[in-house]
Parts: sequence; C-alpha cells; structure tokens
Amino acid sequence: MKTSNLNIAAVFLLFFLSQRIQAQKTADAICATLLGYEQALMDGVATGDKALWNKYLHDSCLIAIENGEAVTKQKMIAELNPLPKGYIGKIKIIEPRCQMYGNTAVISFINDEYLELYGQKIHTQYRQTDTWVKTSSEWKLVAMQVFEIPKNPPPVTVSETILKQYNGTYQLSHERKCRVYVEAGKLYAQKDEKNIQELLPETENVFFRKGDGRVNVIFLKNTDGTYQMIERREGEDLVWKQSK
Repeated sequence: MKTSNLNIAAVFLLFFLSQRIQAQKTADAICATLLGYEQALMDGVATGDKALWNKYLHDSCLIAIENGEAVTKQKMIAELNPLPKGYIGKIKIIEPRCQMYGNTAVISFINDEYLELYGQKIHTQYRQTDTWVKTSSEWKLVAMQVFEIPKNPPPVTVSETILKQYNGTYQLSHERKCRVYVEAGKLYAQKDEKNIQELLPETENVFFRKGDGRVNVIFLKNTDGTYQMIERREGEDLVWKQSK
C-alpha cells in the first residue's frame, strides 16, 4: 500500500515538474518573440517607420519619455521621422529581462544607441521598460517608459592652486557637515568617516561625483570670501555653507 502511494506521488510530481518546464518554455518563447518586436521597433526609429509602430502600439498606449512628458501613441507616431541628412544611427537592445504574468509580459532592457552626426560620434544608453498584453489575436504594447542613463562627462584639468580654494568645512546644520580637501592634486568631499567621494572637474568651479552623472557640485564665492558648495540635481539646489 505504501509503495502504491509513493508511486502515485511520484507520478504527480513528475507531471507537476513537466508542466512547469513546459510553461517556462512557453514563456521563454513568448519573451523571445516580443524581444524581436522590440528590436524591430528600435530599428524603425532611424527609418521613421510609422506603420511598424502603429502595428504594435495599442491605441491607448501610455508612453512616458525621458523629459518626464507623458505622450499618446498618436503624438509619438506623428513625431516619428527618419533621421535627418548627415545623421547615421542604430540602436541595439542589450541586457533584456522579461517577466510573464498570464497574458501580460513586462520587458526591461537597455537601448544601446550609437549616433554619428556629420562625422562626430555619440554613444548614449536608455533604460526602457515596456508592458505587452495579449489581445484576442495578437500582442500589443500598452505601456512604455524610457529614461536616459546618466553618465559623467570627461573631466578637465584644474590646477591644485584653484582646487585648494575650496578647502574647508561646509554645513547644512550644526550636525550635518562636509569636509572638502585636496589630496595628491584631487578634490574630495567627506560627509562622514565612510562617505568620501572624489569630485571630478567639469569646469574650474563645477564638479561631478565619480560614477554619478546626476548631481553637479558647484562652488560659488561669497562677498565675504567664503564659499558655498551647491549640490544641484535636476535643477534643484542643496546649499552647503562654508564655516568661517
């Protein structure tokens, strides 16, 4: 009797595992198909392929673009045109991730864009996350979000004499302080024992944190000879005042 029960349990386990394996194969096949659609859409950006975008986008598709604007399918397609003369561009989808939720698929990937403008080359990357839904007959793109992945500009050379002007302690309050100092010709900001960041110069008084393209650090001289250290992110300023 026990052997019989074990055999039944084994059969159910094998059936369950085979069903899971088959479901995963189906999901993988769907994801591969949708990624093919995504790459075709990216190829259609350079050529301004309105028909292709009209085919895959749902009429009510929600589209959030890098400048924070939410646009409709109709507006996006209306503004989709071939690259101007003198422009050569291509977009390759890399690092894709796909999750299935019944008849819904969420795909996130990086658009690796290479653009050449009259001989000058620009490399930009965008993170894009799309939601696809299976309608009665086909897959449609119902939501899309795109934002540019920030990166640092190439640093310029600034003399150590200029950098040393910014030495000192800056504070938001009596409790929250930041020490700015020069070491071996490089400028550093230290907010606590473990948080030490190199500040790379974009100009003589505008810096960026290594590995963080979202925040500019700006030093401005006050009339009394002290400095302000301004952390600027997306147009919003956080001002640290130098202690006298």
